[in-house]
Amino acid sequence: MKALICTLLSLTLLTSGAYAADNRFDPNTAKAYEAYVVTFMWPEGQSSEQVSYKNILPTDRLVRFPAPNDVAGSTLSSNQASPFGNRLGRQVKILANQKWTLIFKQPGDTINKSLISQQNVNGYPVLTGNVAITLGRYLESDIRYQHYLFGRAQQTASTPQDKNSTPLPIAPTTASSAELTPTSVLKLRQTNRTASKKVNYLDHPTIGTLIYFEPIELEQAISQQQ
Repeated sequence: MKALICTLLSLTLLTSGAYAADNRFDPNTAKAYEAYVVTFMWPEGQSSEQVSYKNILPTDRLVRFPAPNDVAGSTLSSNQASPFGNRLGRQVKILANQKWTLIFKQPGDTINKSLISQQNVNGYPVLTGNVAITLGRYLESDIRYQHYLFGRAQQTASTPQDKNSTPLPIAPTTASSAELTPTSVLKLRQTNRTASKKVNYLDHPTIGTLIYFEPIELEQAISQQQ
């Protein structure tokens, strides 16, 4: 008898929780999507256009992952990868491969997401960024990247590096690896408007981006976010 009561109580609580979650969104206005953003680096020599990086001064405000076994050039694990990003990785270097479940309560809503590169040097991500996605007649994306070049700390006073500089001068796994820090940065903004179910390419001589939105059922999106 106790087991039956516990089972009924559990079912009641689960049903109430799902109902409360559904009540956060009006099914008449809410829209749900799976968003895929793949950021990659073109191989050197693909473009003759020069891209200037600016010197970085103090690095104490930069994102850094404190790992007990920091190794220059290591990869941050990610379980948010998009499938077409994995295929693209056979031809280019993938910097970030993200998948997000988005629920817009109504048209005009904006959802902000942070993006951090899977690649890092001495704990510093090679690329960081913010993605703002607005639901309107189209899905509008505003992406702001910071892509970093690395070197010894004393190199920060040197002249700005261009696209033809070696983007990641990763040293062998020795004591010198710990000396590598971000020395210059490229700040890049890209915007895009698209309908769903269309792969969009955002062009740049150094940093390429693919963005794709797949509409999904509201109930499925709520379940994925719980």
